[in-house]
Amino acid sequence: MITLYEEQRQGAIAKTIEHSHASLEKCLEAIRRMDGFTCSLVTIQYEDNAIMVGGGSSEFIVTVETNTAIRNLRGTSEEEDDFVEITVGGQASEYPQMYIVNLELVESALLQLLTNASVELEWETIEK
Repeated sequence: MITLYEEQRQGAIAKTIEHSHASLEKCLEAIRRMDGFTCSLVTIQYEDNAIMVGGGSSEFIVTVETNTAIRNLRGTSEEEDDFVEITVGGQASEYPQMYIVNLELVESALLQLLTNASVELEWETIEK
């Protein structure tokens, strides 16, 4: 079962909308609505995975947390020393450029994580 949590902000106040029994398409719709301001965080609970997508518009961060590891989706940039400011959960923070991904990579990651589709992606894994 997939449970989707959409955070919607009105200034400093955040409201979380829960969608039980969500589908892959419902998750993708929520991510496409992310604008990086009023909606800058979507969390998907699937099996033992917590999939967090932050940012919005054209720049996203994807992190997957399991019982044993944290995995960050890597984008196409190899610039490990460059940082980009992105708002996640209403908080503007700087993230390494190598973690910034576009919507197409987010969609590919969800296909891989939710349907076990064979998609070639690069993940950085941090063992707990």
